Amino acid sequence: MKSVHHICAGFVVAALCAGDPHSVNAQDQSNGAGGTISGRIAVSRNDGLFEEIMREQERNRYSDHVHSDARPEPYQLSEKAVVYLISGSKGAKTPPPSTNPRINQKDLMFRPLVLPITAGTTVDFPNNDDVFHNVFSYSSPKEFDLGRYPIGKSKKVTFERPGVVSVYCDIHAYMYATILVLENPWFATPDKNGGYVIRGVPEGEYELAFWYGKKLVSSRGVTVKAGQSTHIDLEY
Repeated sequence: MKSVHHICAGFVVAALCAGDPHSVNAQDQSNGAGGTISGRIAVSRNDGLFEEIMREQERNRYSDHVHSDARPEPYQLSEKAVVYLISGSKGAKTPPPSTNPRINQKDLMFRPLVLPITAGTTVDFPNNDDVFHNVFSYSSPKEFDLGRYPIGKSKKVTFERPGVVSVYCDIHAYMYATILVLENPWFATPDKNGGYVIRGVPEGEYELAFWYGKKLVSSRGVTVKAGQSTHIDLEY
């Protein structure tokens, strides 16, 4: 599973607008024409992602490293779920956002767990832990190694090629995150209640893809028509 193309049988990410304030708002970049897709994400199982990190932190004496016994906040749904549309044709190329998105290093965790961006976007990696971190990836869309840097410092990486980039810390092996580098700017992270909305989608046939945590959970066909709304709920 090395790229969005491989995951989705060669289709190319086409269009999605964000329903969450932390994601890129493709709605601002469209003219409002087209159709709408909306729905709700329901999580009916314990994904174990946060618990897995907590077990590893305890095994690695997390509280001694950060000089605190405070338990980190669990991931919000918006930090670990992404919805996007896939079609057989590329959309218009979009300039990178004016403000760099970021993957924060805090409480010996990466936040968010999954970050959707468009190709050509620069991502900031600030260290807000009172320990050194070393962020790196060996993924084919983008290999990088930022070296060790302390609290208060930030480094950045530009992601030119679409695909799935797995991010790790060379010092704390249990830290991980995923960057979804998409062809086009239309994608969404859900709000705190699981709701998402996709506006201004051009007419056509698409695949609606649902990424959760470490993997692509599902994809399904959807037909978008101008001026019409389609409701699709998703579940994990």
